[in-house]
Parts: sequence; C-alpha cells; structure tokens
Amino acid sequence: MLRKIHVEQKGLGLTSAYLHHNLLLVLDNLTLIDGLIVLLYFAAVLGIGFYQSRKGDDSEDFITGSRQMPWLAVLGSLVATEVSAATFLGTPGAGFSENMSYLQMGVGSFFARIFIAFLFLGAFYAAESLTIYDFLAKRFGNKTRYAASAFFIITRLLASAVRLMIASTGLSLILGLPFIWCLAAFTIIAIAYTGSGGIRGIIWTDVLQAFVFISSGLVLIGFIAHSIGWQTILDIGSENHRFDIFRFTPQGEGFAAWLNDSKLFYIAVLFGFISTTAAFGTDQDLTQRMLTCKNVKSARRSVILSGMVSIPVAALFLFVGIALFAYYQVHADPSLPHAVIDGVRTIKADKVFPWFIANELPAGLRGLLLVGVLAAAMSSLDSAMGALSSSALVDLYRPLVSKDSQKLPDIWISRGFVVFFGLILSTVAWALKDADGFLWLSFQIVSVTYGALLGVFLLGLLTKRGSDACNWLAMVSGALICAILLTLIKLGILPLGWTWLIVIGTTWTFLVGYCGKQSDQQDAA
Repeated sequence: MLRKIHVEQKGLGLTSAYLHHNLLLVLDNLTLIDGLIVLLYFAAVLGIGFYQSRKGDDSEDFITGSRQMPWLAVLGSLVATEVSAATFLGTPGAGFSENMSYLQMGVGSFFARIFIAFLFLGAFYAAESLTIYDFLAKRFGNKTRYAASAFFIITRLLASAVRLMIASTGLSLILGLPFIWCLAAFTIIAIAYTGSGGIRGIIWTDVLQAFVFISSGLVLIGFIAHSIGWQTILDIGSENHRFDIFRFTPQGEGFAAWLNDSKLFYIAVLFGFISTTAAFGTDQDLTQRMLTCKNVKSARRSVILSGMVSIPVAALFLFVGIALFAYYQVHADPSLPHAVIDGVRTIKADKVFPWFIANELPAGLRGLLLVGVLAAAMSSLDSAMGALSSSALVDLYRPLVSKDSQKLPDIWISRGFVVFFGLILSTVAWALKDADGFLWLSFQIVSVTYGALLGVFLLGLLTKRGSDACNWLAMVSGALICAILLTLIKLGILPLGWTWLIVIGTTWTFLVGYCGKQSDQQDAA
C-alpha cells in the first residue's frame, strides 16, 4: 500500500539549518556542466538584449519596436509572459496537491482571446496609440487615462512581484542560497537587457525563454517516467484523482456553495474568460507586445494561437506535479519540505518541484531545470518592467511634464523607469516572501483592479457614453468595493468565491460609467 501524503501549499520561510544544508548540497552537487549551462543561458539573454539595442534609438522603437515584430515572435513572447514563474513553479504544486481543475479556466481563456482579437485590437491599432491607456485618453480624456495607468502600475507591481518572489524562492531552494541573493540576481540581469533592448529585447528573449522552460518540463517528465514508469504515474494519479479536470457540482451544500466554489466549471470558465479579457485587453504588460506587430491581422493571429498553446503548456506543468506526486509515493522522502500542523505532517507542495531539482536530478539535467526556473522568472520580470516603463513615460510623464523642462531624451527616461520599477518590484517581492499559495495569489491580487479596468475599456469600446470625471469615480469605487469584498472573503466573513470579484468590478464600473454623459471626445467627433 502506497503511503498517503498530506499536502499543504504554505509558507516560504527558510531556516538557517535548511539554508546550510542546501548550501552544502550545492557545493557538492552543482557540477561544472550545470554552471556552464547557466552561464550560457545568461550570455544568450544578455547578448539578445544588447544586440536589439542597436536597432532603435528612440522611445517609440523602445516601446513598440517600430511595429515591425514578426507575429511568431510575438506569439512566443505572449506564451512566455503568460506562463511565467507562477506556472513553472506554482502549477506543479497544484498538480501535486490537488488535480487538473485549473485547466477549466483555459476554456474561457481561449474564447476571451477571440473576443480580444476582434474587439480590442482593431480599436487599438486604429487609434495608433503607443499604450492602451493613451487610447482611453483619446476616447474619454486624461483623467480616465491617469486612473487606468495608475491602476495598471499598482496591479502590475503587486502581481509581477508575486511571480518574482516565486522564482526567487525556487532558485533559493535549488541552490540553497539566501532569498535576497537570488532576488538581486534576477533583478539586476533583467534590468540590464530590458533597459538596453526595450520591447525588441523583451520579445526575442521571451522566445528563447519559452523554449527553455517548456523543454525543461518535458525533460523532467521524461526523467520521472524513466525512473518509475509511465504506468506507475498514471495509476497513482488516477487512484488519487489527480487527473480530475471538470467539477460540475459544488463540494458544499446549499445555494451558497454554487457561488463560492472557485473550481466549479461554470465559475472557472467565466473567470477564465473575464480575467483573460482583462489581462490581454487592459493590461499593458501583455497588450504591449501585440501592438508591435506589422498590422492588426498579425496581432490577431498571435493572440488567438496563444490560446491554443497556453492550455497544453498549463497541462504540461500540472502533469509535472502529478509525476512528482507519484515519484514520492514510490520513493518516500521524509526530508521533503514540510510543516507539522495539528500533529499532521504536511508537505509544502509549492516547494516540491525546486526540491526535486536540487536533490534528485543528475548533472546536466539539474542545470537545464535551473535555467528553466531562471527563464520563467525573466519572462515575467522583463515584460513587467518594460510595460511599467512605457506606461509611466507615455501616460504620466509626457502629459504632466512639458517638453521645455525635459532635460533628457525620452529613451533615457524610459530606461530610468526600467531601473526604478525593477527596484520597486524586488522590494515588493521581498515583502511578499512569506505569502501562501503560489498559484492563486496573483489571481486574487489582480481581481481587485482588473474589473475596474475592464469595465472602463468596455464602456469605451461598446458605447458612446462615459465622461472623464465619472469614469474616474466608477473605477476607484469599483476597485474599493472589490478590495473590501476580498478582505471579507479572506477573513471568512463573506461566503463568496473570490473569482466573482472581477465580475462585480467590471459590472459596477461599466454601469456607473454609463450613467455619465456622452464623452467630450465623442461630442467633438
């Protein structure tokens, strides 16, 4: 009879004894070939960034790549940014401890990309805006632009800091190094190639990174299957319901159970649709690369195909978690990262993947998987810094600072913003290092503000209504309502699934904004 493992996804704290143990492990087992693989990866990333810096010398090229990027490269960049460290390290934790129900959101996410392709992208390309918040300024006015840009900056700083924290934690576990060292290394390298190459450097390094971490996942599954056998993985996974995807009835009883179970099929699909619409249509981090294509047709091709790729990629890393679960059922290891809660030994599922890389893989494979962790972190960190920089320049700096008082060229101001936001991201990541539940944490953060952003964009795209002042009030009040509701949900006071927050925020912002008079820009038109 196989031993049952109690699993919990909690905590990031590292004891000094644990760090000392892993440091000795690194000194003993991190071989020359592992180090060479890592150095080769860093050289490739930095080389791409510095090479792309020679192709443009102004802020428009830094932000849009002069709209000359191939759609296949944009597709790879979208996949890399969307996957990020949350998928590479967080999703295996969900597969290890839960099942594959996370894939339900992919159904709604795919249809959302079609919606984005034909409603949002056409309007953005027609407006010829450098950022999507510049589109709001042309549609409504600067107050709406300022509010949306501020919401994006706050949300992206928090959500991307979570991804950076996840990756730094994984690297810390693999190498046995202090968290702060890993955090600093990620930040410095990403600042270097993002600040030099701009969006061109981001997109082409993302293509490399997507290839690296997808290959890493496939190699790891192959290694485990060779170790314990494919049939063993399938049998143990099936026996423990790890391959379950769909849930059509709630686990609880009563009407409230139909509202507060975030893994219920219709809720997951609805959340996948709305959250992806918000991410791809209102978040400069993802939208900026779609605006680098030669035309809207190429951009549409990239975003729709990304939906076809993202589902199997998510399934790949969920399967990694299931394979790890099966491996440790066969090869029980009492030294796995764990905690004792109420006398029960519980595995910290989010830490199993990096632990496996550090303790089980042979030389060469360890280096490849270590590079996968690095790639997952870089792909989310570089794009966040690039998007934050472009929004700060176009939507805040330019409207508020006159040309006469500007002493530096825009491209150097953009690079300054890259450094500035890189430092803030690392600071927030440090503050979040003890957060719980890797995979869902970033979703909960963006659910507070994504609804407000989506509501105002839908107002601008679907109606001729809305006023600058009313939109600002609608967005702030919508986000405030969602923040209060999330607090009540987390405290156990409100029996409501947090996935409803983005629906509530979108509906509130759209309706309040619709009550405003027809916009001045529309009147002028």
